[in-house]
Amino acid sequence: MKKFLAVILVSILSVAGFASAEETKTPAIASDVLSRFDQMLDDWAKMASIDRDQVKLKIGGEFRYRLERRDNFNFNHDTFEDDTLNLFRSRLNFDLTMGSYFRIFAQGQDAESVASSALDRSSAFVNRLDLHQLYAEMKSPWKEVPASVTVGRQELSYGDERFVGAFNWSNVARVFDAVKIVFQPIGWFRLDTWFAQVVPVNRGQADSANHNDNFYGIYNSIKPIKDHIFDTFLFIRHNRNRSLVGEQPGERGQLKEITVGNRFKGKKWNLDYGIEWAVQGGSRAHDDIKAWAWHNEIGYTIPKVPWSPRPNFEYNHGSGDHDPTDGEFESFDNLYPTNHPYYGYMDFFSLRNMNDVKAGFDLKPASKLKLSCDYHWFFLDTNQSAWFNASQNVIRARSPNASTTVGQEIDLLANWQMTNHLSLLVGFSHFHAGAFVKDTGVADDANFFYVQPTFKF
Repeated sequence: MKKFLAVILVSILSVAGFASAEETKTPAIASDVLSRFDQMLDDWAKMASIDRDQVKLKIGGEFRYRLERRDNFNFNHDTFEDDTLNLFRSRLNFDLTMGSYFRIFAQGQDAESVASSALDRSSAFVNRLDLHQLYAEMKSPWKEVPASVTVGRQELSYGDERFVGAFNWSNVARVFDAVKIVFQPIGWFRLDTWFAQVVPVNRGQADSANHNDNFYGIYNSIKPIKDHIFDTFLFIRHNRNRSLVGEQPGERGQLKEITVGNRFKGKKWNLDYGIEWAVQGGSRAHDDIKAWAWHNEIGYTIPKVPWSPRPNFEYNHGSGDHDPTDGEFESFDNLYPTNHPYYGYMDFFSLRNMNDVKAGFDLKPASKLKLSCDYHWFFLDTNQSAWFNASQNVIRARSPNASTTVGQEIDLLANWQMTNHLSLLVGFSHFHAGAFVKDTGVADDANFFYVQPTFKF
């Protein structure tokens, strides 16, 4: 384990050293090659595009590869669950604009996985040759009605994506079949409203929306002063699947859930800060919903110091169900988030029955390179409710006699934007199992290493 960790640290530091050297070395052969490569791609994009009068066509795409090494993700060193996973994702985009008021965007996606275990057959990693996005956007031709309508398969991404996001870390990502209306009368005010149905991955045939799971939203963003944003949102989720199990024996029914909240984020001088909260009501299988979530963050970039060090701190809370028999459902529904960047890169947690105390430290050895080290301390809101992972699936069932301390995680990450078209992620994470894991079963520590180059054109 020590040798493995040493290799990871050397890899991350090597990226930092190489990127820093490229900025100070003149001339730099590698940097010159990358610049020429960028220029070649830009020239190709111009040749492949069409720009005639009122018709413009842009062709683009992405190829992404990620190598993942997973160690003890089942917290049991004595059983073979470790795996090396090779993830490939290819996308091809066609962006057609006709005049000033009409646009069509199409995006195909192929997601593949190669592994020695059953992981490579999971719909969480594989979605072969499917339509990822296809939508039409129509803008109002009247100045008195500054609005647009977008219809079709599309990504929905709002705020920091803690509740609604495209989840692009995933090899298959997330899209919706949706109708979205955007009203923006002035630059500092925007109001979005939509009706959507999430599109699950179907490996056997073309993906189609889940017509039982309806998602309505209103999202308002205002920028009252420079470098500050204030959002207000209302989400309504109506899942008409009557098989949802209630807290009372034999009780089944639909989900009728309302989420309201605010997000505030800003920066002043070298201090950055943010807060986001949401409360949920409604009914789930005839049980009353009473749940809430809370996020706080603060960071400070130390001035006049090499590498721009930035210590930062966060606290995240998602409520759990303190009494699973009282007819009140208190576990927060994390909705459709991008959880990966926020609650540990190993994806062992979502904003549901969770408390997360985070301390982080960022460095920028070069303008396009960021190094980060994050420490998370996780404990459950209540041991009467389960431990949920980033996909809101149960890792360990509730255990009333267990501790609420789940564990600690350390995340190391190097993020290098090598050129305008090429980027590289290198990361290592270690999860130290806490008392709740030990009280409910095997409790070996887990490790996660990954390398991800991404090429966009």
